[in-house]
Amino acid sequence: MNFELFSPLVSAIFVFSLGFFVWKKGKKERVNITFALFSFVITIWMFGTFMMFLNKIDKNAIIFWDKFVYMGVVYVPVIMLDFGLALVKKRSRKGKTALIFGYILSTLFLMLIPTKYFVNDVFIYEWGAHTKAQFFHHVFLVYFAAYLISWFVIVFNYYKNTNSASERERMKYSFLAFFILAIIGSSGYLPAYGIGIYPFAYISGLIFTLILAYAIIVHRLMDIKIALRRSSVFLASLFVVLIMAAVVKYIFDNLFSVYSVWVHLLILVAALFIFPPVKNRFYRFANKYFFSSLYDSSEVIASLSDKLRSTLEAEKIYEYIFNILTNAFHIKAFGVLTHDKKNKLYVLRYNQGFKAGAPVNFSEDETLDKLFIRQNKTIIIEEIERSGLLEKNKTIDLLLKLKVEILAPLNLKDKTIGLIALGRKESGDMYNDEDLKVLEVIGAQAAIALENALLYKETKNFSIKLQKEVERATRDLTKANEQLKKLDAAKSEFISIASHQLRTPLTVIKGYISMLLEGNFGVLTKPEIESLEKVYLSNERLISLVENLLDISRIESGQLEFNFKQVDLSKLVTSVVDKLSDDAKKKNLILEYKPLAKPLPKIKIDEEKIRKVIMNLIDNAIKYTKQGSIVITLELLNHSLKFCVTDSGLGIKSEDMVNMFKKFSRGTGISLIYTEGTGLGLYAARLTIKAHQGNIWVEPNGAGQGSKFCFELPIKA
Repeated sequence: MNFELFSPLVSAIFVFSLGFFVWKKGKKERVNITFALFSFVITIWMFGTFMMFLNKIDKNAIIFWDKFVYMGVVYVPVIMLDFGLALVKKRSRKGKTALIFGYILSTLFLMLIPTKYFVNDVFIYEWGAHTKAQFFHHVFLVYFAAYLISWFVIVFNYYKNTNSASERERMKYSFLAFFILAIIGSSGYLPAYGIGIYPFAYISGLIFTLILAYAIIVHRLMDIKIALRRSSVFLASLFVVLIMAAVVKYIFDNLFSVYSVWVHLLILVAALFIFPPVKNRFYRFANKYFFSSLYDSSEVIASLSDKLRSTLEAEKIYEYIFNILTNAFHIKAFGVLTHDKKNKLYVLRYNQGFKAGAPVNFSEDETLDKLFIRQNKTIIIEEIERSGLLEKNKTIDLLLKLKVEILAPLNLKDKTIGLIALGRKESGDMYNDEDLKVLEVIGAQAAIALENALLYKETKNFSIKLQKEVERATRDLTKANEQLKKLDAAKSEFISIASHQLRTPLTVIKGYISMLLEGNFGVLTKPEIESLEKVYLSNERLISLVENLLDISRIESGQLEFNFKQVDLSKLVTSVVDKLSDDAKKKNLILEYKPLAKPLPKIKIDEEKIRKVIMNLIDNAIKYTKQGSIVITLELLNHSLKFCVTDSGLGIKSEDMVNMFKKFSRGTGISLIYTEGTGLGLYAARLTIKAHQGNIWVEPNGAGQGSKFCFELPIKA
């Protein structure tokens, strides 16, 4: 087998493989589908030619396989035009009409192939064989040339008019690949007209494939992502390892032929062992110097996302973005500019690689903001310069001077946080669509992170300021509190002294009044007795008030002593109820104590002080109940005893609940019913119950609906 026989077969394999790969990576994309179809018909041409060369002695076989070739070739012009329109994303009525006409015409030619009016008879020459062209073959060539020229015109016009540098690169390589295929490949028609030339036409398929593969790998033609790049690097790594293994095997076979089997096994193991590091080195080398896009975009984005979640410091955010983009793009320079909305400036906050002698600031540019930044579009400086969109623009001139190639907006909703500035890649490769999409996502993530960092910094600064204010206010409050403590201590001391001094004369007055009422100083008349009884009652109230003041003063100052002992609380309640029953009868009230049938456990309390609390609660119920009943209950809970006094009296208004157990506090309008209250009884009761580690509360039913006062004391305290 010679070269001219093999060349069409090799080309067929390469073209078919590329077409299949492109289709696999975009099964629903028109550009991928049309390219795959084009590759398929070219494969039919190449494979049919190979089979024809293989059977060049058999005339019937030559005719069969050459007609097989034309079954693919007749569709080349229209599918090529279809692919071209998809490549430049052009959809017009004129183009659609041309495609419909082309597919109809190609199908008519397909139907003519079996007849003698398309090709007939055989021309055999030194390097192969070919059928002879007939009338409709001439017509087909005119159709072929017209559609071929249309394809080149469409692609050239798109190349000339596009502002995208990356698109121009793609179109350039596409144009070159199809030009070689069309010019060199068209020479394959010459034998149909009796011109026997060397079959170099069929090598055009291989050249076509290599050029397009390069365009896909380097410039992401047809939006094929990194899979082919990875595959090419993988194959290159495998090829190098195999070459190394072959060289080592050759050396060992010549030096140690006796141990060849073992040596071969060791070489295989060594090759498997060194392949992963060789492959990784190839990836790094290719990513840095050739492709610059052998990264996995999802991994890059996920990695940055994890990093950004770990910090609220702007400097660390800049570092993370720089490291991630450097590893992915291998950039020579990186910077972050923040947006000063107040002064309408962009300020360079972070710089790695840009030669900026002084802090770089530039004003907002209305055109750049309107066309790119506000729309969250990446600014490619080279494309703007080439398009002439912003001629003699100070901002663009400054960016070109700094060698900035890309500006990616950092936008958060309608707010611009700043810009990411990127310099040139180390590979010299251009930023492709995948890079721009990654930058768009990274820009959104970075904008959120920087906004959070800014808010955190503001909060932190506010916290420091607030802390200073709190410290100052705390110092002032501490001084005021110390003064209040002194005043409170003086007040308590005064009340204690005054109460103590009042107690003695009041006790003496009580004694003398008692003696007068008992007749120790002679018989008194009825009016005199009534007057003295009133004086006695008033004196009693004064003594009670003085004792409450003394108790409160001692409790607040921590000087009140408690005499705790085991007490039967039920008996204590019974004695208080018996003492106050006469007061209830005088008001025609029912005073009822409902003890439990089973005996209650004793409780460790100060009997006299709890007696005062119980007496105060029952006495209040009698005072503020005009008619009805007062019910006292005592029940055993899990670890405590609960005492309650329920009355059918005036009730408690909701607005009075807040101040119920406060010092000198009385309910609204209560003074009109009972004028002699001081508002100390419930306050003293609360302090006493609290000193017993208990709890006291009220359960109101509303104004006029009575009330229920309760306290709870722990059994073991």
